[in-house]
Amino acid sequence: MMRLAVALVCFVTLFTSSAYAEKAERDLSGRYQCVGTSDQGGKYTGEVVIKKVNQGYKIDWIVGKTKYSGIGFVDEDRFSVAWTVQTPNGVAIGVVSYKIKENGTLQGKWTDPSLRGIYDETLVPVFENQLI
Repeated sequence: MMRLAVALVCFVTLFTSSAYAEKAERDLSGRYQCVGTSDQGGKYTGEVVIKKVNQGYKIDWIVGKTKYSGIGFVDEDRFSVAWTVQTPNGVAIGVVSYKIKENGTLQGKWTDPSLRGIYDETLVPVFENQLI
C-alpha cells in the first residue's frame, strides 16, 4: 500500500509540474537573424530585436536599409505580430505569425500590405554573436 501511495504522489507531482511547464511562457526577448522570401520572390536577410513589454512584445527588423516595427503577443506556441513600415506613399501595415520551435527558432508566414501573397520568414536566435 505504501508503494502505491508513493507512486501516486510521484505521478501527481510529475503531472502538475508538466502542466505548469506547458503554461509557462518562454520569453522571446533577444536578437535574431532573419531569413525570408520577399514579395518579389527573392531572398532577404536582416537583424531582428524582440523586447518584452508587459504582456506583449515590441519587435524591430532591419532588412537592408529598411526598418520595420511591430507589436505582438504569444498564444501557446504562436507569436503573432502586426508590423508597419514607412513607404514613399505613407505607412504600410502587415502581419506575421510565427510558430515557436523548441530550439527558440521562430518559423513564420507573413503577408505584405498589398495582400499579393503569403511569404516565409524564419528568425534564428543569436547568442553571444553566435547563431544557435
